Amino acid sequence: MIHTFSVSNYYSVREEVVLDLRILGTAPALPRFRRSTAKPDIRLPSVVVFMGPNGSGKTTLLDALLAISRIASSASPAEETSPLTFLPFSSTETRDKPTRFCVEIEADWLAPDQARHLFRYEVAVRRGDAGVKDTFFQREVLSYFPKGRPRRLFERGAPGEPIYVSSELGLTPKDDRLKAIREDASVIATLALLNVPLAARIAEWMRAFSYFSNILHREKWQLPTQTMVEAFDESAPEVRDWLVRHIQASDLGIQDMRILEQADKKEVFFDHRGIDRPIPLPFESNGTKRLFHLLPQLYLALNDGIPAVLDEVDGDLHVDIAGEMLDWFRSQETNSSGAQLFVSSHNVGLLDDLEKEEVFIVEKDRDGATRVYSAQDVRGLRRDARLYPKYRAGVLGGIPKIG
Repeated sequence: MIHTFSVSNYYSVREEVVLDLRILGTAPALPRFRRSTAKPDIRLPSVVVFMGPNGSGKTTLLDALLAISRIASSASPAEETSPLTFLPFSSTETRDKPTRFCVEIEADWLAPDQARHLFRYEVAVRRGDAGVKDTFFQREVLSYFPKGRPRRLFERGAPGEPIYVSSELGLTPKDDRLKAIREDASVIATLALLNVPLAARIAEWMRAFSYFSNILHREKWQLPTQTMVEAFDESAPEVRDWLVRHIQASDLGIQDMRILEQADKKEVFFDHRGIDRPIPLPFESNGTKRLFHLLPQLYLALNDGIPAVLDEVDGDLHVDIAGEMLDWFRSQETNSSGAQLFVSSHNVGLLDDLEKEEVFIVEKDRDGATRVYSAQDVRGLRRDARLYPKYRAGVLGGIPKIG
């Protein structure tokens, strides 16, 4: 689970913004709050909802969270696929400053299926004279906290500086594999390609994190339909069954899903109650098509205990369906692995089913820079207060100023 995340100088984010998910000790012991297995004195939300006006930076914050997963899992040198292809905040003052990310995650990377540890992954990226096309790592550090104090697994500085590696990586400072790390590729991703077990486990986790989302480089994204069809048919029948069961439960009139051969290609059809022939996926409603693509990602996130990220979770979906998705992550029964769901939404109807520790308000200041704060930090906000009327009244902030 993610404990904290921070980013600076990234698109609409200028100064460092911090997403601190740790719940105050004075909050009640609600079942939806999860106790950290790495640090039992800390509780975390399983659901994190960004609310705020259009253009405030909600998508940017979600994408920044995914950017660090792409950085750690991709060592591609191609410009169009480089994980370092992103813009700084648009000002002369910040143009030449580094973009920084830091995330604290608890995971079982050191020993799969064993005790989880808290890890901190820090990245600073600079741009050279050619701008975005000339990016390189200024700093990259991965640490963990075996006894409450940070212990480095590796640390790299600016290009040309030696890379420190710990014994847990199974490398020595003179290992030839360290020479393969380019200035524009992460240590984790490169060592994963070179079959270093710990790096490979981390990169695989980060890659899954980036796939369990519906955005890529701040644009809408989804797994290709054909890729999903092949997975259903060959290697993941349980995902198909879960998808069908929840589509049936969503009151869409759908009774079953079939995958049929059509002109040398497999296509998806749905059987509807009262209709005597199957309906192909392209002719279904936008809501059905959205569920078809989202549900498998949510199933895998819940199964693997890896966060999922959904921009505009309520887009094309009724608020009750979106709320049901949030409940899957809150429930110990459907989320025994401790996955988290990060979403943005404009549907304020979700607020009355949220606790203030699950809500983060995103706004822009007068200089156009994104800022974020938790509803639990709003002074005087009582536990028993309905969040919907408080938001509409401007108590929480994040209300668009129209006119």
